[in-house]
Parts: sequence; C-alpha cells; structure tokens
Amino acid sequence: MTGHPLPPVRGIGYDAGVLYEGTMPSRPGWRSEDMRRDLRVIAEELGCNAVMIMASDLDRLVETGRAARELGLSVWLQPRLFDADPPAVLAFLGEAARRAEELRRSHGEVGLNVGCELSLSMNGLVPGRSFIRRGALLPWFIWLKPVFDLRLNRFLRRAAALARERFGGPLSYGSGDWESVDWGPFDFIGLDYYRDAGNRWRFKSDVTRHTRSGKPVLITEFGCCSYTGAAARGAGGFLVVDHRQDPPTVPAGLARNEQEQADYLTESLDLFARAGVHGTFVFAFSEPSMPYSEDPAHDLDLASFGIVRVLPRDDETEPERWVPKVAFGTLARRYREG
Repeated sequence: MTGHPLPPVRGIGYDAGVLYEGTMPSRPGWRSEDMRRDLRVIAEELGCNAVMIMASDLDRLVETGRAARELGLSVWLQPRLFDADPPAVLAFLGEAARRAEELRRSHGEVGLNVGCELSLSMNGLVPGRSFIRRGALLPWFIWLKPVFDLRLNRFLRRAAALARERFGGPLSYGSGDWESVDWGPFDFIGLDYYRDAGNRWRFKSDVTRHTRSGKPVLITEFGCCSYTGAAARGAGGFLVVDHRQDPPTVPAGLARNEQEQADYLTESLDLFARAGVHGTFVFAFSEPSMPYSEDPAHDLDLASFGIVRVLPRDDETEPERWVPKVAFGTLARRYREG
C-alpha cells in the first residue's frame, strides 16, 4: 500500500449530459450502451464504490443512477440546470427529488446533491448574465461576498426543505471554495475543491476546518487537466480553450502531460485522506465535448479533466470510443489499494 489509507467512499464524477449556456452540451451524443459500459469500467476496473452523476436531463440522470445501482455502486444524483432563475431551479430540483426518491426506494443507496456552485451556475446571486460571465466578474465583486453568501444560504435552505419533502435519503451540495455555506440543512458537507497555485498554501487547512465540524465531508469534485502547468491552474485549467474559434483551439505549445494529472490526483487523494474526509469524487471520468485530436491546435482533451481520452467520431450515433490516460491506471491502483 502507498500513501495514506483512503476514506470509505471512493468515487468519480460521471457526466450524463449538462447543458452549459444553452449552446454548450457537455455530452453532444447520448447512447445508453456507452453509459452502461462506462459504469461497468468504473465499478470493475477503477475500483470505485460510488459515483456522482450530473445531468440537465432528468431522464438521463435517473437512467444512469439506476444502471449504477445495478452494478452495486452507491449513487449521488446532482441535477444541474445552468443559467436559470431561482424559481425554475427549485421546480427542477423538486422533480429531481421526487424521481430520486423513487430510485432510492427501488434500488437503495441514493443521495441527492441539490446543486453545483449555485452562486455561479444560477442567475440572481452574483451579477452576470451567464455562469462564465459571473465567474469572470466574481473577483471584482469579492467585497460583496457576505451579501452573495447570504443570498446563497437563503436559497439553499429553501432547496433543502423542498428536497426533504420529496426525498428520504441523504442530502448534500457541491460548494465552490469561494462560497461560505451554512451546512445545517444538509447531511454531508460537499466541497468542490481544486488545489491550484493560489490556494496551495491553505488547501489542507481549509479541508481540515470542515472535517473538524463534526459532519461528514465529501469532496464532490477535484481534478486536473492533462498538460504541463495544469496543476497550477486547478479548476481553471479548461480556460485555455479558445471557443471564439470554430472549431475551438488550444494555445500553441501546450504540451500533453498526463503524468502531471495523475500526480495531482495522487497528491490530492493523500491530502484528503489525511484531513479525514468521508469520501472523494474525482472529476471526471470523461468529457465527451473535449475530444482528442491529432492536430495539437485542436486537441481539446489537453484541457479536459477526464481520466480517459475521448476519441473523435464523425457520427454521434456511433459508439463513443476512448482510451485510458495515465491517471486512469494511477487512480485504479490507488482506489484498489485503499
């Protein structure tokens, strides 16, 4: 065994299709056969015992959750409705909670994560017309953080209460590290925590502060892209992609470095284990909207957090193909060693 003994929940995030900004689907094509194959790999080859499923389509969310439970994986469902107003997000969450309860009653071991970094992904808490714009503006409005946190926690109390009415399993939330969340309404603290050059000095102490609160902590997202320098960028590693170009491009000279991604995961897992978290969910298994290309200028996989490299295809109805990155083998060994 290498490193520190890992927490009991050893998971990964699985993107079943999130619609970003209305024109940015994270999974351009959908085949149930691909999803079931991926989940089988997650359970049998990666050594995961849990999966965090995110989707904007509730049919996909529940279908994927059911398939995961049939493979023996514990499931967290995270419905994602980006750039919607609070009433629409609550209505979406309410229906997700109802359907999650149906799945929990029939298959067991299902949790509900009520949202992802809502101060950015939902309208109305932070200025900006889209989640990307809000993310860009947030540093300029950081002096208003107490106001943003007040708005966020007011909404989260409503969200948790609504979910409790319809769902009998555990609740959590995927918080950004800039959000100060009141975790009282939730069963698990959920942290989207990406180490980067700016937070490296306080990263462990931030996590430990939460684990000492007495409530179990889930690292709901953490990961790294696969180019030299990506570890220093953390969650912002994908921002090197220039979407103004058609097709999108990455900077000249960006060098593939899958070992950097693998090392980042190993170091983060050991740190989280030492801090005493209850579970970890690597982001992510794959990012189909960021495929590999033999042309370095269009190799979007460099800026993908996926631990597999998705190969391009001409027809979205064809089976999705991917190959493991170095991080895949590293994570499989680490999760199996414990």
